[in-house]
Amino acid sequence: MTEAASGMRALMAPRSIAVVGASDSPSRIGGRIVARLKETYEGNIVPVNPTRDTVQDLPARPSITDLDFPTDLAIVATPATNVVSVARECAAKGVRAMLVLSAGFAETGEAGARLQAELAEVTSAAGIRVCGPNCIGMVNLTIGLRAVFSSIQAFQQRPGNVAVVSQSGAYGMTLYELAQTAGLGVSYVFAAGNESGVTCGEALGYLVEQPDVQTVALFVEGIRKTGHLIAAARRALELGKPVVGIKVGRSQAGIRAAASHTGAMAVPSKVVDAVFDELGVVRVRTARELIDCLTVFSASRVPAGRNLAVMTISGGVGVSMADAAATAGLALPPANAQLRDELAAVIPEFGSAANPVDVTAQVVNDQSKIHTVLGGLISSPDYDMITISGAPRGLGQQLLDSYQKAFTSTDKPMVIYGPQADVNEQLMLNGIPTISDPVATIDALGRLCSYHDYRRERLAEPAPATPALSLSHQLEAVSRTLSEEASRSVIEQYGVPFARQEVVADPEAAVAAAERLGGPVVLKLCADWLPHKSEHGAVLVGLRGLAEVAAGFGKLAEIHAQSGPAGAELKVLVQEQIPAGIELACGALRDPTFGPMVSLGLGGVLVDILGEQHLRMAPVTERAAASMLSAIAGGRLVNGRRAISNTAARAVTEILMGIGQLIASEPAIAEIDLNPVIVTGDRVTAADALIVTGH
Repeated sequence: MTEAASGMRALMAPRSIAVVGASDSPSRIGGRIVARLKETYEGNIVPVNPTRDTVQDLPARPSITDLDFPTDLAIVATPATNVVSVARECAAKGVRAMLVLSAGFAETGEAGARLQAELAEVTSAAGIRVCGPNCIGMVNLTIGLRAVFSSIQAFQQRPGNVAVVSQSGAYGMTLYELAQTAGLGVSYVFAAGNESGVTCGEALGYLVEQPDVQTVALFVEGIRKTGHLIAAARRALELGKPVVGIKVGRSQAGIRAAASHTGAMAVPSKVVDAVFDELGVVRVRTARELIDCLTVFSASRVPAGRNLAVMTISGGVGVSMADAAATAGLALPPANAQLRDELAAVIPEFGSAANPVDVTAQVVNDQSKIHTVLGGLISSPDYDMITISGAPRGLGQQLLDSYQKAFTSTDKPMVIYGPQADVNEQLMLNGIPTISDPVATIDALGRLCSYHDYRRERLAEPAPATPALSLSHQLEAVSRTLSEEASRSVIEQYGVPFARQEVVADPEAAVAAAERLGGPVVLKLCADWLPHKSEHGAVLVGLRGLAEVAAGFGKLAEIHAQSGPAGAELKVLVQEQIPAGIELACGALRDPTFGPMVSLGLGGVLVDILGEQHLRMAPVTERAAASMLSAIAGGRLVNGRRAISNTAARAVTEILMGIGQLIASEPAIAEIDLNPVIVTGDRVTAADALIVTGH
């Protein structure tokens, strides 16, 4: 076991614990922790209190330095001003991990941030792994560890294959309670707090490696040390252990609240969506959605496809589920002729042997019909998943037994919609995924299919190649914003096709260039001090003939003389005018949190009007680039009646792959902008280019 893994194990699966700030009163935080540990924790517990010989009938020590046996974890519930000195004692005594419950650190402002930095310095130098500060605690039911000070007595707690990782302690414990009361077993909760030591990403990485964890709930406000999160999520995808995540801070008010709560770094929602999509993290917006997804994912069943069979005792609910299936991208094919005849033989005439299969309320009189119908649907090769609408309390144990037999007879995903909480709990305790809303049931199955579809694609595709070509020698010598000419010279080395053009410095050369290019031409002022040329009238289109070109050059020269810096060289681009077509904006940026990203949206003036932007982490694979293009205009750009050609679509994906490789391999580049990229028939051409360097 590596030292890092050993430290994480000491933190999350300690064999011995010292509680610093332990109290004899269970109503105080330090006392509540001791009481909880006494109830269920399987390891050694030592209270640390300088004024008491015993705490809650356990022998106490006055300080960490007085411990007389090796200690894995120190749980600290003292004022913030004492925590650093406790950390120094832990370092001196060889304590390997700390759980710091104390608040009053970076979340409070500059003074608290300095205190937190000092804590991080001391613990890092000593190799101590820290959860917190400003956290609610941790849970590991596999060893009876419930080191949290929130109220958890009111619900039954069962270990299971679900783990929770949360920056917010309160939200993490809310998810813990919701999952437990829904009948899910949750073995682990890690509430990261301010993340001065262990990040949510590190905790996620540790938990997905545990054999008893199948799926993880993730709640984050801001993201620190993104490399931890990216590596952990990629590993989870590789292992087939779904991560279902909520990232808050979408609005400006939410961003401010996140910053004040944990000092979290805000990340734009579009960037988080793109990163989560790329990593296979299933992003949801509400706790209810998250619990529903955990319910389906934790059954560890993989659908072979998207064909769903619905059995219902209510026609109306069946229609609702059918509508939801269309939205979720699931198909409800009708039963084949043989199965339809078999179903029709046991279903009343006023029912339906189609899909949804409506067995009607007549099952009250003869529940054997349920067994026959479910058996037929499960055994049919036409269906990849089964969902059942109806688990009424009045049909008693016989119905539940029928569902149990059906569930254990197949490895296909099977989910039940049941509106009665007590029945749902019984089904869940027997391992059958059960959700209390019909539409949510279908939505969760849709997410299950999307996750496994994506996972199959990702595992099958090669990693994107980053070229060894380095352009630093070109970029270091130029100003922060490159001219279009200089930008193009860099970008075209990555295979991006540009409009034909010539650079000129006088009207005679402009006229000669226009003649060589033929047809109407575009004249642009080429200057690094003028990144947005059209806003200053420095782009002239549709020029024909010698007189128009010469006059256009004169106009640009006048703009240069009036607006350009003293001594700046006059350069004008004479460019072929690309025929009208669909305009796209292809680009790349270096996000301060997640690093290089590739961007695609509708181009030209539509960039600012529509604001449609699709992002992926750079470099991008062919699949990722194609998925970005497929997302434009709701998919109509590649699948609609006026869709672009396959040849053009391939050319756009190659542009995205090229600029993704460029920004990933060249750290000096902060932004790349190709707008517009014009699609005309099979031809795809970049008509403008901009590179911004620096961070």
